[in-house]
Amino acid sequence: MEDYLNTAKELVDKLALEVVMSEPKDVPGLGVVLNRLDEVIGVFTQAGRETFAGLGKAIKSIGEKLVLGELPAPEQGLKQIEDGVSLFQEILRDADNVEAASEKIARFLSECGLSDAAGKKGESREDAADKQGGAIPDIAQDRELVENFIMEALEHLGTIEVNVLALEQDPENLEVIDAIFRPFHTIKGVSGFLNLSDINRLGHEVETLLDDARNQKLTVDEAITDVVLDAVDLMKAMINHLRQQLETGGVEPADFGLETFLDRLRRIQVGEVEKVQTEAAHVPAGDGTDTGSILIEKGIVTEQDVARALEKQAGSPPSDKKIGEILLEDEKATARELAGALRDQKALREGAGVSEKGAESTHFVKVDTQKLDNMVDMVGELVITRAMLGQDMSDLASRDKKLYTNLGQLRRITAEIQRISMSMRMIPIRQTFQKMIRLVRDLSRKSEKKATLEMIGEETEIDRNMVDEIYDPLVHMVRNSIDHGIEKPEVRKAMGKPEAGTVTLRAYHKGGNIVIEISDDGRGLDRDKIIARAIERNLIRSGENISDQEIYSLIFQPGFSTADEVTDVSGRGVGMDVAKRAIDKMRGVLDIDSVKDQGTTILMKLPLTLAIIDGITVRAGDRDYIIPTASVVESLRPDRADCTTVVDKGEMIKVRESLYPLVRLHELFDFEPAHHNPWEAIVVVAESDGRYKCILVDELVGKQEIVIKSLGEQLKGVKGMAGGAILADGRVGLILDVPGLFEISET
Repeated sequence: MEDYLNTAKELVDKLALEVVMSEPKDVPGLGVVLNRLDEVIGVFTQAGRETFAGLGKAIKSIGEKLVLGELPAPEQGLKQIEDGVSLFQEILRDADNVEAASEKIARFLSECGLSDAAGKKGESREDAADKQGGAIPDIAQDRELVENFIMEALEHLGTIEVNVLALEQDPENLEVIDAIFRPFHTIKGVSGFLNLSDINRLGHEVETLLDDARNQKLTVDEAITDVVLDAVDLMKAMINHLRQQLETGGVEPADFGLETFLDRLRRIQVGEVEKVQTEAAHVPAGDGTDTGSILIEKGIVTEQDVARALEKQAGSPPSDKKIGEILLEDEKATARELAGALRDQKALREGAGVSEKGAESTHFVKVDTQKLDNMVDMVGELVITRAMLGQDMSDLASRDKKLYTNLGQLRRITAEIQRISMSMRMIPIRQTFQKMIRLVRDLSRKSEKKATLEMIGEETEIDRNMVDEIYDPLVHMVRNSIDHGIEKPEVRKAMGKPEAGTVTLRAYHKGGNIVIEISDDGRGLDRDKIIARAIERNLIRSGENISDQEIYSLIFQPGFSTADEVTDVSGRGVGMDVAKRAIDKMRGVLDIDSVKDQGTTILMKLPLTLAIIDGITVRAGDRDYIIPTASVVESLRPDRADCTTVVDKGEMIKVRESLYPLVRLHELFDFEPAHHNPWEAIVVVAESDGRYKCILVDELVGKQEIVIKSLGEQLKGVKGMAGGAILADGRVGLILDVPGLFEISET
């Protein structure tokens, strides 16, 4: 028997298994089937067996119609594919009997309504596109199909990226190479019948490179992993550009430098590694995805332009403007150039992480995130209305046992609905953590260090709306761990440490919060150096009687840096300040623990959701305020003897041998309180960044979960106010922003 028949039999057997595992609406699975059919058709075409190739094309045409939703009965279409593959297996057992095979194929085509036009009706969409000279299909007409492709492709690329980084640690692991090859193969197949030619060509070339690696024709080395990661970045950019086309109805054509990159891939295949490496793109300052880096890479601005913009951003007082806005004001870049950079930034940063299916009995339904957010808002309104109803009917319910029972049941049901709706917004933090793998790899290479990333608790869930918010703070902290924390290999070796440092990301739930730890086993923070730099900048007078926590928190001050020189990675003193502001915006808390020459750990403590907080409701005058429970240490009525005034510090309250400043809400917000004297009222001891102050209120109303409402654009920037909430009695309560409250009380 000829060799091509052995190959064909093997491919058709694999095809049969893939068809059995597919479902009518499983686009990625059907994409794999279509890819396999391409291979089968290719084998028979090359061997000159057009009859068999025609059967393959006919089956493929059914598959394409099934994927595109052109079949009125999808289950029947899948059954026709199964029958066609079974026929393939049957005729290959007696491949020399061409006449009998032709009769069976003709009968199959007739039953499927394809007549004998395997070469006409059975031709592929790509062939039809070539003949008509047009793009088939129009992405606007097949919008849902293209949207599904975009989502699935980005998930695949997230999987590829993680596996490529695993491959660097074990270059000879064929299972990992297969795990990278398969998603590229799927993307290539689906993009092919969608006629997304550029994505298809890129997928095909990378697939060819990986196939050579699978067959051990190529040895996996740094050049190959680098080019595959670059291919992932390029494909993400192309896919996100496609998404923009869908959203806007037409975007200017983008030049992704595809031809140059394909040439680079082909040269690696023939062994021109050194030449390719010298032509690899330079990675500018930052992690390569910030706006400044992209503009530098494009040659629009210089590194000096970005440095000056960073200085302006970190000036005194620091600017809230983004780097792009400053460059636009300085006329270093045009609005069109910035828009292009932002599109590229979005394309580079986006992409889902690894998605895992649960048990076979678990089913997933895709839901528009806007619908989900609307549902959560409505559930919040339901909880508020239930609380108002309970308060209005409390007297009646105390006399009516049945009404009391029904209200209790309503409370339990609404609480469970709220819990379920909030859990639907939660996603594992894994995808955010895994983006740091690539960052650690690139930064350690750039700084000539060795570092690995260890991840613990990736399954810990976080509010979907917080995922994007924590990305930048995490990048800045990991960047600092590599640049300031991890030592050079020779230094670590001399200290008795392993040459490769370890950065650890750990996530877990604790006390109604999510805690993210970023730790390294590097040199640790130098207390004396921080004190010296703080004194130099007039932040403190001396280091005496200041706790380690207060000293370490100085690194979050605007423009503060202990770096002796500015590097491509850090040293300008803006990263940690940006991270601190982002965490404050999410009502989070940052703590630092460090031991010299042993390492540093930063704890990022965040609320589980941005939509609901636990709050203490307090009354001052005729107003109700909510203080986030996370900021409350205790509440008490002080003795008259514990209320005093200290020169240059104002009113102070003594709480167990410690003196805390007094904050009078009625003076800050201009209203008449019920009590002016602290010993007649209540003081709430609140904490922010290791500082403690006493907030004067008239009474404590109670503790409850609060659904946060925005104050609107006009009041968005008011310091001391984090938002509003509708209370159980229907009145509006203002949520206090404790860090902002501390700040305005000192002015």
